[in-house]
Amino acid sequence: MNHDDALQLEAEFEVKFPVAYRGAVTDAYPFGDVTEELDTDAESLRRSNHGCRKEDPWGFAWKKNYWCIGGDGAGGFYFIDTQQSDSTVYYCDHEGMPTSIEDVDHIIVSSFQEFIDDIKQLEQDIAKWDEEMKERVTSRKWWQFWIPRQWPLNPKG
Repeated sequence: MNHDDALQLEAEFEVKFPVAYRGAVTDAYPFGDVTEELDTDAESLRRSNHGCRKEDPWGFAWKKNYWCIGGDGAGGFYFIDTQQSDSTVYYCDHEGMPTSIEDVDHIIVSSFQEFIDDIKQLEQDIAKWDEEMKERVTSRKWWQFWIPRQWPLNPKG
C-alpha cells in the first residue's frame, strides 16, 4: 500500500491512522508476503474492515474507530484503535467472545512496535526454516524420495 491508498482508506472509513501504523503499512517496513498478521494490501484491508463493520464479529456493534490490521490465519484478527496515538494492538478471537464492547478494550496484545518486532522475527524464522528444508531436500539421495517415510511398512495383524 502506498500513501495515497492510506489516505483513500482514511477518507472512506472516516478514520485517521496513527503515525506508527501508517509508516508500517506504507513503504516504511519491507514486510514479505509470508505473514498475514499485518496486512499491507489496501484492497484486503478494505474488505476486512467492511466485514467487521457489517458483520459485528462479537454480536454487538464494531466501534467506528477500530481498524482491522491483519489476521492470525485461524479466524481471529488484530486491530488498533485509531483514536489512540500509541497504536496498541488488540486481538479479536472469534472463539473467545467478550460480553460487551467495553471488554474489548482489555484484550491487549502488545504495543505496536512490539507487534512489528514480532512479525519481523516471525519472517526471519520462516525464512530460516525454508532454507533448512531446502538443504534437507537437496542433501537427500535420489532413492530417498521414493521410499515412504513409514518404510518398512508395518504388517497388519
